[in-house]
Formats: sequence, structure tokens, C-alpha cells
Amino acid sequence: MPQMTKSKSKTEAARIQTRSAVTPAAINGEQGWVLRSAEVVRVVDVENRTVELAFSSEAEVERWFGIEVLDHTPGAMRADRLSDSAALLNNHNWDRQIGVVESVSMGADKINRAVVRFSRAPDAEIIFQDVIDEIRKHVSVSYKVHGLKLLEERADVDVYLVTDWEPYEISIVPVPADITVGVGRGAEISVPEIPPEESGDADADTRDLGKDTPNQRSQKVDVMNEKVLRAANGDLVRAMVDDDGKIVEVLETLEKAGEAQRSAQRTGFEGERARAKAIYEMAEKYGADDMARSAVKDGVSVDDFQSQLLDKLSERSNKPVGAASNQEVGLSDHEIGQFSFVRAFRALANPMDREAQEAAAFEYEASRAAAQKAGKNAQGIMVPTEVLTRALNTSTTGIATGDTGGFAVDRTLLSQSFIEILRNKTTVMNLGTTLGGLVGGFDIPKQTSGATGYWVDEDEDVPETGFELGQVPLDPKTVGAFTEITRRMLMQSSLGIEAIVRADLARALGLSIDLAAFYGDGNKKPLGIINQNGVNAVTFAGAVPTYAEVVQMESQIAVDNADIDSMQYILPAGLRGSLKTAEKFPGTNGMPIWEAGNTVNGYGTQVTNQITAGDMFFGNFADLIVGLWGGLDLMLDPYTNSTKGRLRIVAMQDVDVALRRPQSFCIGRDAT
Repeated sequence: MPQMTKSKSKTEAARIQTRSAVTPAAINGEQGWVLRSAEVVRVVDVENRTVELAFSSEAEVERWFGIEVLDHTPGAMRADRLSDSAALLNNHNWDRQIGVVESVSMGADKINRAVVRFSRAPDAEIIFQDVIDEIRKHVSVSYKVHGLKLLEERADVDVYLVTDWEPYEISIVPVPADITVGVGRGAEISVPEIPPEESGDADADTRDLGKDTPNQRSQKVDVMNEKVLRAANGDLVRAMVDDDGKIVEVLETLEKAGEAQRSAQRTGFEGERARAKAIYEMAEKYGADDMARSAVKDGVSVDDFQSQLLDKLSERSNKPVGAASNQEVGLSDHEIGQFSFVRAFRALANPMDREAQEAAAFEYEASRAAAQKAGKNAQGIMVPTEVLTRALNTSTTGIATGDTGGFAVDRTLLSQSFIEILRNKTTVMNLGTTLGGLVGGFDIPKQTSGATGYWVDEDEDVPETGFELGQVPLDPKTVGAFTEITRRMLMQSSLGIEAIVRADLARALGLSIDLAAFYGDGNKKPLGIINQNGVNAVTFAGAVPTYAEVVQMESQIAVDNADIDSMQYILPAGLRGSLKTAEKFPGTNGMPIWEAGNTVNGYGTQVTNQITAGDMFFGNFADLIVGLWGGLDLMLDPYTNSTKGRLRIVAMQDVDVALRRPQSFCIGRDAT
């Protein structure tokens, strides 16, 4: 019985000394604030990106000094800072603002609420979508205590009313603090030590309240024991515990546990953050927000998303999407069908012919709109993007003589768009990824490196590695080409003349683009594959490669982890004949390198005389990007061959070529 009296006396003495240590500064701790959590009140305005939430109430919260209650009577909360466009943060990280506090209200139910508006930044978009989907439901407020008073003395704990407090910011948090053991466990609160000589009792327990771990908020200690156990953060410690087994004071840390794991988790988190950010950046640039949300949700890599996005942009209809659609001038399908190359040429060839000028009034108007969209002056007639990328309607129900468009019948013979015809005339545009209707200088983000795993010793940090992003630049370079037709041909109204003119122009442009994609030096021309840094190379011992050398081209790409099933060889016609007669290796009874089905080494082949004799290209040509800017600028030269009665049609197009990954390609060359 006397022992019980003594224990009670010790507890009461500790409580008295604890009260003397309860000051606003002690509560705020070294960081200057404390935290409190609540649940989001889900009033969401998706269009305006706002959410109404509750961030504080008079709920009792257990702290190191006892029970804390926030006063919610008028005037207790200093609302000036919060009302002045305070930050909405992610998990109290001051470097990760995801929105702004738009308004604050203090209700009669003694619950403080705020309306917050989310940013459109990629990080904020992810969290806003989680709030909409009810994945993130909790908020936390950080605040500073300016004044408090002892409200109640209960049997084993004191209750304090915080009468003057000031919120700093509101955060969306994935895991709220457990109010049964003390909200705000993330804040390290440093509290003055109470020396035993000041306790009024020589036998009073000695403990440093400032060293309490997050689970030790209560100070209702009657009897303490020394024990070795795991603390809440995973460390193995020697500590003083109470009768309930809760740590009251950490005496010594015996083993630092989990640091490597936490570092790895941080690395993984940063990698995931970088992945989502890169995906949203690409999506925003191309107007593909829905694709981005699905990709982030499904765990699609940055590299795979880039491939999906480029596939979307280069759909075989070649209708520009996202940024590319900005080049369209808004022609209807009827107007697209009305646009006539031949009618435009007649007007250019006969500037004094009033009838020809009036007949081409629509083409001139469309040209002015296309030039304005492209931000440049047309030298002749600027053909709008939608005319180049949509099928040529070849109905015979034209409105007037010379019309090449009608809208009832579409002949298969002439159904291709100009761009599709251009593709058929070139190897690289047929195999590569074509982006039409681009605007200005263009940069495609790409992932250059990813997170790396490491084995580490105990208490060793995981090396900080993660995503690195680069860019694939596309800058317009002008290619010019020409074809010639006779004056008599130009006077014809046959639908076939329109198709012949388009096909001739496509061929002239296509061959120039194709050759530059392989051998361009970057001086006025695009930088071709052969001059790109990072492209693999194999040297042939002779004019005709051996089968081993052909296979080595595949191996070079495979070593770079860039090999896929759809790779192809591109070679000159002369080399095809040589491969049909060259034996794979001795003992194959004359089996040639050229295989049945026009394949080599199991891969498809393309044969073109654009390739220099002795050269051979191999790779994933979907990683070759051909960008086309604006419309096609057409000019007429009636003078060069005037004595022959021919008209020269000059076409100019802005174009560039780039490689998403140089490692996806290999060049084989004859060393001799």
C-alpha cells in the first residue's frame, strides 16, 4: 500500500513538471508546427478542379503532454495566412505544391472547411484524379500554436485547449495519422528534458520526453522496465517501457534497420513520379490526356507510351491529331473535294486570264488560310494540310468543267491522299513514322535511362539513380522538287490529269526525302541515319556480306536491347542479286543468303536504288520519324521550257527526319 502511494506521488510529480514544460514553443517543436488530420468532404467540381474539404475539428488528440483540443470558437484560429492563397501540398512537402486554398469557412458545427483548387501540373493531375476516384480521402493541416490553457485534469491525463492557433497549409495525405495514438506523427517534436533534481522527488523516474518515438505520446507512467525491442520505425533499441509495453524512453539504438529499404522505396517513388510526369508532358503536347491517364494507371513505361503515342499520330489515315490538327484551316469534306491542283495551276500559268482567276478563287482563298496557319507567305499556291492528308474524291459529278471533285462516288484508283502517294514513293516514309501538319520547332521527349537495382549492405544507402529524360528534336528543313507538264495537258479536264500531277510531285519530293533520310549531312538537309551518333555499324569484308556479317547486324541491335520482330533490311538492287547467289555457309548445298519470301536472316527486306552499292541498312524503322510542316507550296514556272510549251511545277515542303533511338539501327558497309 505505501508503494502504491509512492508510485502515485511520482506520477503526479511528473505530471506537474510536464505541465510546466507545456508551452507553445514546446508544442510546436523544432520545425515550428504540428499536424492534424481529417477526412475529405467529397464535394468535387471536376470542371473547375475544386474540392471542398474539412481540415480541422474539436476532436481530442493525444500528444506527448496529454490531450489537445483545438478551440473552434470565433477568433481562435488565425485565418489570415490560410485565406491568402495558401498552398495545397502533397503530404506536407513544401517542394510539391499541387494547388491553392481558395476560401476558408468556420461552421457553426465547429468544423473548419476550405475550398481548394488543384493545379494542372502532371503531379497534381494524378492526385486530383485519385480524389475524384475516392482513392485519396484524407487531408492534414499543419499549424502553429500561439496560446493554450489547461482545460481539465482527468485521472491519468491533462486536457489542454489550444486557444490561439494558426494554420500554415493543407495537404492531401495518403495515410492519415491515427488520432488514437496522436495525430501528426510525422512531425518530430522536441520537448525539454525534466531533470530529476527539479521533480520534487529524489526517486522520480528519469526520462527524456524529447526522445519519445511516435507511439509514445502518453506519459502515464507508474512502473518502467528496461527492454530490448523493435521501435515503431524498425530500429532495434534498448529502451524503458511502461506496464503496457510502450516505449517511454530510448536509451540506445542497437541496430539501425530499414534504412536501405526506405531509400529504395524513395528511389522507386521518384522513379514512378518521373514516369507519370514524362507521360503527362508528352500527352499534353499532343492532346492525348485520355491516353496518358490510362498509361499511368496501367503502369505503361515512358518508352512504350511514346511508341503508342507516335502510332496514334501516324495512323495510316494520316489525319493530324493533337498539335498537328492546328495546321488544318477548317475545310469541310465538300470543300476538300472541291480543291483542284489543276485549276490552281491554270490560274498561276495564266495570271491575265480573268476566267482562270475566277475559277481558282476557292483555291486562292484556301491557300491564304493555309499560309496564315503555317505562319509564312506562299510563293505560289499553299495546299492546305487536310487536302494533302485526306482521300481525293474522284466522282464524275463535278459542278463545272475542270472540277476534279464530286461527292457521290469514290474510285479506288485515285482514293489515296497526297501523303499516302508520297509514302508509296519512298522507303523510309512507308516504313517509318510520319507526323503531318507540325507547328514550329518540335521536340519529342524520350527516356534515356531508367532506375537501376543495387545490392547493398546493412545501413548502406541505395545509390540515387532514376529516370533521365532527353529530347528528339525536329526542325523544319525545306525540300524542293519539280515536275513538268505540257500546256495542252493542263487544259484537259480529265480526272486522271489531277492524279498524274499529284503522283509526279509526290515522286519528286519522295525521292529527295528518302535519300536524305539515309545519307543527309544535316547541312540544309535532315541528318541521315548514316551520320547519326549512336547508330550501330558492321564492316563487310567484301562487296557482298557473308551470312555471319548479316546476322552480326542483328546482334549489334540486340546487344542494345532494341531488337524487335518488325525490323527490316534495306539494300540496293545489285546486292539483292548477289545475295541470291551467295551461299549462307559451307555445307548448305548452295542455300543462298536470300531466303524464300524475300527475307534475309528471317527478316523482311526492302530494295531501293537510293542505297549506295556496298551499303546495307537494318533496324526498326518505326523508330525513324518523318515530320512534315504546314501545307505544300506550289509554284509554276512557264519560262524555263517555254520553247517546248512545257510548264514546270515546283513544289516546296518543310520536312525533317529524326531517330527516336539510334540503337535501333545498324549500317553495314563494304570496307573496300
